[in-house]
Formats: sequence, structure tokens, C-alpha cells
Amino acid sequence: MIEILATVATIAAAIAAWFSYMVSKGSLEFQKSYAKNMSQIEELNRTISKAETLQILVPEPLAMSDDEFDSIDSLIANLQSELKRLDIRNVINYGNLKISSVNNKYELAKDDECLIEVIQVLVNKRAEIFE
Repeated sequence: MIEILATVATIAAAIAAWFSYMVSKGSLEFQKSYAKNMSQIEELNRTISKAETLQILVPEPLAMSDDEFDSIDSLIANLQSELKRLDIRNVINYGNLKISSVNNKYELAKDDECLIEVIQVLVNKRAEIFE
């Protein structure tokens, strides 16, 4: 009877060790992927943050000061340059995004869906890194 319990305990320990190994292996691969792509992840996060800032500001122009309202065009230009930089590195296709044809805050206010598109594309690219 003791031999059977010892055998069951040994098998259970082996199974637990195998699962522990698999978890640590997955964790190591995640860490490698993160370390390898950290600069790209940070750039994607910065660009997502800029798009979300514009998404908040554009629909509420009356709640802004004049300086904030005037700064929207420079925020758009900054976001577009970040997206072009990602395009140069073949992370995204800037020409396919609606925001590539936006020239000022008035055009962006007419079609704020382009910010949602940008955010979605960038979030998907960030998720692809870890797949």
C-alpha cells in the first residue's frame, strides 16, 4: 500500500514539475519578446496615447482654452509624423489610414472615426508582438 501511495505521489510531483516548467518557459518567451520589442512597444504606446488625447479634445472644442484649441493642429501633425515613422519601419501602412488625408482640426472633427481606426490598428500591432 505504501508503494502505491509513493508511486502516486511521485507521478503527481512529476506532473507538477512539468506544469511548472511549461509556465516558466512561457514566461521566459514573453520576457524575451518584450525585451526584443520594447522600443517598438513604447513607441506604439506613445502613439496610442497621442491619438487618445486627440480623441478626447476634438469632440469638445468649447470646453478648451484658446491655446488648447490652437494646439490641436500641432497635435495632429505630431501624431501623423509618428504614424509616418511607424510606416517607414513597416509597422503600419500609413497611406491606408484615414488620418493620412486629414489636414487640420476641422477635417478631423468631421470624421473622428479615423482616430478610432488609428487606435485600433496600433493596439492590434502591439498585440501581434506577443503572439
